[in-house]
Amino acid sequence: MTIESANSLILFNAASSLAKPLAESLAVSLGSRFPLQSTEDGELGIGDPAPEVIVTVGGDGTLLRAARLAAEAGVPLLGVNLGRLGFLTEIEARNALELVPRYLSDSPGWVDERQMLQAVVHSRAGKSTPVNILNDVVVGHGPTPHMVRVAIEVNGVDLTTYQADAVIVATATGSTAYNLSADGPILYPHSRDMVVTPVATHGDLDAPVVLPDDCRVELIIRSETPATMTADGFVSTPLSTGDRVAVTQSPFKARFLRAGSPDRFYETLVYRLRRGADQTAAIARRMAEEEALSDG
Repeated sequence: MTIESANSLILFNAASSLAKPLAESLAVSLGSRFPLQSTEDGELGIGDPAPEVIVTVGGDGTLLRAARLAAEAGVPLLGVNLGRLGFLTEIEARNALELVPRYLSDSPGWVDERQMLQAVVHSRAGKSTPVNILNDVVVGHGPTPHMVRVAIEVNGVDLTTYQADAVIVATATGSTAYNLSADGPILYPHSRDMVVTPVATHGDLDAPVVLPDDCRVELIIRSETPATMTADGFVSTPLSTGDRVAVTQSPFKARFLRAGSPDRFYETLVYRLRRGADQTAAIARRMAEEEALSDG
């Protein structure tokens, strides 16, 4: 997959003082014909014609902001990491000016496709526009901290009613995010399964449940107090008693430019989780980058 570097759109994290200078340098190096976009600009504008690739400069959160629209437009993503864990980002900032052009020229290169979810809210006001999600859908309390009661149906069959701080429905990609901090399982990134994980639950069923990709999961608000649905950590929708959030597999997939073997996920997993300790994700990513450089 060879990409013309000028057809690269660059999105940077406005909250990082390092992101904009690096994004500007990348834009010059690639000869990008698209204007720089910032996370402060609101929703990413892909435009028409669409870019051939979106390069993000920040962390996984910056990539998530681009993932939905990129997937819907069929545009792959390449992440430059300025964050901490960097499960989705591919390249460390220090090597970005050298490696980003190589990834676009197909040396090395493969496309990593990740399954997404789609959520639709059913309320008294009607049916919402579907939202495509890469990491997770979270149903939790509203502005005031309190437990929520959320009934779970799987393919129309009652599973349980959680009394919890929140309930997460995560993709395999999202299994290493909020799901993991709530003691949910880590799924292989290319799995199509989804996992339902309660957060700080009080009740009979407190274990996560892994479901196959053909399931329809509905989360029904049983609390009298306000609740909220959050998609990928930044799309937020208020919910009331009786509202339903229907979660199914999305027809779209997120696509990422990668180097090295897909099995590096196992090799780098612990390093990524220990970011900031003696064994860091930077060590693991450096291994992949050195391999990319040697292949060049």
